[in-house]
Amino acid sequence: MSEHEQTLAQLGDLLSRVARPHRCDDVLPVDVQAMLWQLGFPCTELTSREEVIARLWARKRSLLTAMEPGWGGPGITPPTAA
Repeated sequence: MSEHEQTLAQLGDLLSRVARPHRCDDVLPVDVQAMLWQLGFPCTELTSREEVIARLWARKRSLLTAMEPGWGGPGITPPTAA
C-alpha cells in the first residue's frame, strides 16, 4: 500500500469517528486528537467537529485528485465527470 493510500485510509477512519452522531457538548476523544496531530491537523478539545471534518475532507479531496490519472490528450477519451 502506498503512502497516499495509507493516508487516505487514515483520513477515512478519522472522518467516520469524527462525523458520527454526538452530543453538542462532546469533545473529540484524546486518541482522535492524537491521530489528527500525527496527520498535521493541530487541534484541542475546543476545536469543533465541523472544522475538523472540513479540513479532513479538504485533505482527502486533494489526495484523491493527486492520485487520479490525468487525461492523455487527443485520441484518448477524457475521464467522465462524476
